[in-house]
Amino acid sequence: MKQTMRMVYVATPYAGLNVSDINRPFAAKKLAIAECQKVIKAGYIPISPVLAFGEVFDESVDRDKAVNAGLELLSHCSYIYFSTHADAARSQGMKIEREYANELGLTELDFDFSTSQASIARPCDQSLALWERAED
Repeated sequence: MKQTMRMVYVATPYAGLNVSDINRPFAAKKLAIAECQKVIKAGYIPISPVLAFGEVFDESVDRDKAVNAGLELLSHCSYIYFSTHADAARSQGMKIEREYANELGLTELDFDFSTSQASIARPCDQSLALWERAED
């Protein structure tokens, strides 16, 4: 019998990346791929809005459409993983994703490959409180 993997929404910064606008699509895609590879290594299926829609929507005019499309993807996932990239803390899109994941009751995955434990899961609402404290 085929064993299925659970889908993980991979939240990475896009507009919040501290790069020039001309370099943003490339930098965002590169980061999203690296974060998706972590998810795959842990045995899950990654779903990245940056990889799905990064070249579909024009961020400068379709920001709301892009965010909403990402939230639709998120609603079909079992877990969420937030990039720990330095620019993630100021990402407004990731803040919206975190709030919606909390509403959906998703579990947040955190990966630590330096130990034998590939993933540590916690309810997203607990990490939302940590995120809000980090912003203060």
